[in-house]
Amino acid sequence: MTSETVPLSEFCTVRKGLSYKGEFIHKKGPALLGIGTIKEGGGFRPENVRTYGGPYKETHVLRPGDVYVALTSQDGLLIGSPAMVPKDFQGIGITTHHDAKIDWKTEDQDMKDFLYWLMHSYGFIRHCINFSVGTTVYATHGKDVERFHVPKQLNHNQIRMTRILNSISELEKVLESTTKILEIRISSLFRSWFLDFDPVKAKAEGNLPYGMNEETAALFPDSFEDSELGSIPAGWKWGQLGECISVVGGGTPSTKNEVFWDGEYNWTSPKDLSNSNSIIMLDTEKTITEKGLAKVSSGLLPADTVLMSSRAPIGYLALTKIPVAINQGYIAIPPENNMSPNFMLSWIHYNMPLIEAYSSGSTFPEISKKEFRKLPILIPPAELIKKFKEKTTCLYDVMETNLKQMNSLINTRDALLPRLMSGELKVN
Repeated sequence: MTSETVPLSEFCTVRKGLSYKGEFIHKKGPALLGIGTIKEGGGFRPENVRTYGGPYKETHVLRPGDVYVALTSQDGLLIGSPAMVPKDFQGIGITTHHDAKIDWKTEDQDMKDFLYWLMHSYGFIRHCINFSVGTTVYATHGKDVERFHVPKQLNHNQIRMTRILNSISELEKVLESTTKILEIRISSLFRSWFLDFDPVKAKAEGNLPYGMNEETAALFPDSFEDSELGSIPAGWKWGQLGECISVVGGGTPSTKNEVFWDGEYNWTSPKDLSNSNSIIMLDTEKTITEKGLAKVSSGLLPADTVLMSSRAPIGYLALTKIPVAINQGYIAIPPENNMSPNFMLSWIHYNMPLIEAYSSGSTFPEISKKEFRKLPILIPPAELIKKFKEKTTCLYDVMETNLKQMNSLINTRDALLPRLMSGELKVN
């Protein structure tokens, strides 16, 4: 099912971007879409978008739907990875000298989409890496990228696979958007109940809290009282976090001893959280054996354990949905506590400035388990924490389902990408 191939240059020009000046970064202007906005292996990273107020040319401009690829990388692994400016991106972006815009010579949308997905393939990225040069920083020239051979014409299966990949991409966006909405709902509920005390304020004015039934409203007091740390809902008390929860740490089996690794137990380091876009943990990058598990002081922690990275960057969070062993870079809060996992996730998120204030170290800040236990916490009634868990557990369940669907879509995408070039599509 293979067809005649031609260089990529038949369909596009790989146009290197602007050699920008640092003095104009973060100034008012278009988005600067450098290699930091490209995921390794392909994809757009909105969290690394900056603005640029300096001069640029029309040839540097990226608009929604435009494609660009990484030309440089410190470790070489990012080179060749593509990204597409999201269709809902506000304004314009500009490429940098570290990446390159794909200027299409073809009007065939199927071919454009096909080539975009082909750029995600191992073959294309490996081609770009093989042409890179350098010692500290690796770089590839756009003309070398254009040498990559692609089909001159697409067959039926290649068009079919391309459209499936387009659909997968759209479904991923829907799931990501839905998950974000759920996260906002949980965050808003926590803030309303436990930070702004909206239900208490409403009852103090003689009103039923908005959108709340009488049973839930009865869990809140109708007045405030003074405390050593300010006005708080009547009956609530200040305490130290260690009075409410247990905290455990972990360990790392010797990486030089193979008998500890590639076993039956999930083991995680904060690297898993930094590489994840979800607060839900369904799997880990590494596994350990029973002998490796014996080297982890906390042993195997149950599902619904809250994990927080305790070393810089402090504050990566996860709610485990699998039993897992952890390394020493975590503070873990098992579920058997007075505070529910759902409550603790939101509490940690909103109290990160406080947590960072209790950390020590200048180059590599860290908060110890001892200092973490000392954190002051306003303790609501146990029934109210239970009610918060009831209202948010279903939302976390949907987030977990979304993540499983995302993983399934990713697996399908990864299975299709190696077949794009040949056009061989097997359907079971």
